[in-house]
Amino acid sequence: MTLPQLEIIPAGAGSGKTYTIQKRLAGWIGSGLVQPDRIVAVTFTEAAATELRNRIRAELIASGRLEDALKLDQAYISTIHGFGLRLLSEFAFDAGYNPTPRLLTEDEQKILVRLALAETDRAMAVMKDLYRYGYRYDFNSGEGPEEAFRKRVLGLIGKLRAIGRREHCPELTRAVIERIRAGYGATASAANLKKRLLEAIDDFFQHFPEDISGLCQTRGVQNKVRDDYRILSRARSGDRLDYDWALWNKLRQLQTSTARNPLPEPYD
Repeated sequence: MTLPQLEIIPAGAGSGKTYTIQKRLAGWIGSGLVQPDRIVAVTFTEAAATELRNRIRAELIASGRLEDALKLDQAYISTIHGFGLRLLSEFAFDAGYNPTPRLLTEDEQKILVRLALAETDRAMAVMKDLYRYGYRYDFNSGEGPEEAFRKRVLGLIGKLRAIGRREHCPELTRAVIERIRAGYGATASAANLKKRLLEAIDDFFQHFPEDISGLCQTRGVQNKVRDDYRILSRARSGDRLDYDWALWNKLRQLQTSTARNPLPEPYD
């Protein structure tokens, strides 16, 4: 007997993927098509791997195949990292590797990223001005810009490994840039937009040279108007608008009049 040809079943969350795998594998084991200890199933999380193993085992027990249910413990049902770790352990001597490999801890990963960044100049442009590239102190998590950047690098490494890239690849960089340009398109009137924005900001400060948060009735709106005044002051210099996208986003969310907090007419 031979296994059926490769079959791809695109399915979203809650569509019954685990149930389908459970039924099919239990059926193949029951018909002798596959041995329970020869199954390879890769999941996204360890929790999903445990659930899949338990559900297949329950299906085998329900059909009276207790011996097969016991053999299931030897099956390769795990995350992709767990699967790779098991292969490295089982064939370590054949490959000349350490027989007791392990996954790096989060702290060890951070140390390696620090060392790697210290030895390369490819990220220097970003590292010299983290604020310009959107890395700021997070008051909620207490995470600084350097830590946020290292976390982004780790995430990027994970994505590159997932698509099979290990080294710098100019072709991939060009493809990504082209895809971004195709998706977002070019801003044909960037200079004009900036000019009009600066004119509007200058007009604002002519009407309101001082912070008017004291006119607000509620504390929340008062704080927002005060923050908005600081944001407009930062944007007034003009040069930050050339690179600070976060500042542009904040300018899109300026406070306007509400029923309880009517602001002077020129403000809106």
